[in-house]
Amino acid sequence: MNKISKKSMLEAADWLVKQQERTLTDTEQEQLEKWLQSDRNNQFAWQRAQRFISQIDTLPKDIAYTVLNRPDDENRRLHIGKLALILASGPLVWGSYKTIETQQWTADYRTAKGQQKQITLPDGTTVKLNTATAFDISFNGKSRLLSLREGEIQVHTATTSSQELKPLIVQTQEAVLSPTETNFTVRQYNEMTRVGIIKGPLKVTPKFANNAQGAFFDTGHQIELSSHAFLSDNALKSETTSWLDNMLAVHNMPLKQFIEEVSRYHRGRLRVSPDIANIDVSGAFPLQDINIIFNMLSHTYPININSHLGNYWVTLEAT
Repeated sequence: MNKISKKSMLEAADWLVKQQERTLTDTEQEQLEKWLQSDRNNQFAWQRAQRFISQIDTLPKDIAYTVLNRPDDENRRLHIGKLALILASGPLVWGSYKTIETQQWTADYRTAKGQQKQITLPDGTTVKLNTATAFDISFNGKSRLLSLREGEIQVHTATTSSQELKPLIVQTQEAVLSPTETNFTVRQYNEMTRVGIIKGPLKVTPKFANNAQGAFFDTGHQIELSSHAFLSDNALKSETTSWLDNMLAVHNMPLKQFIEEVSRYHRGRLRVSPDIANIDVSGAFPLQDINIIFNMLSHTYPININSHLGNYWVTLEAT
């Protein structure tokens, strides 16, 4: 691997940020070409920068996202320095993040960002996977276990009277769920599980609760829990199950939180300007095409949509 000078790395990072801000002018394009031709170090640095673009999903969001979406930030030079460090590290750093990503996606069943699919388990139970979801199964003579690693699923247990089948158990990082001919959704949050019961009954138990008896819930309940306790029990909201109809339904959700939800389905980077982050958003938005969501927002709220690199980076700003 060619050793590239720090100076070339910093300059390549600066050019990359300029290129992301807007289309380069003819003069700037000529300057870039002259810079490339002036030193082979520059050429190697620029090749590394192009690989950075192609592998951006494997890099830490707090660095890559910040650098390329806030070029006018007062700490711009510091961010460019961080980006140059990543470029200099090359495949070693990129590979380590890629390894982590691969470990997350070695599950028995999984979906990529923006993908949904339905599968049928060996016992006839159907499971619908939402975007960026992964789970494992362990079906044998001793148990029927479904373990949700990340994401969101709908489980519709099979109707069966067979005495040979062991009880089905669905578990998350926080919960142990015991369904009996139940139709329900489960979403794994950070340190929290949300369960929506479309048709009950369902026994729900915090994984590490002192009282391991759990509690029974029926149709129409929406439960949130940590690994040690129940956090809430409310009526099932249509927003919780709207993804089953390929829709994202929200009611008075702050724009920043709404865009975090949209980002679950978008293979790219989304950013909301702080001065519009708290605009309340309501409505039902189709998930098949993220561009439709952006168009609906810009026509309904005082928001401008600025996109770069083929909609990979999208920034929402005030009009």
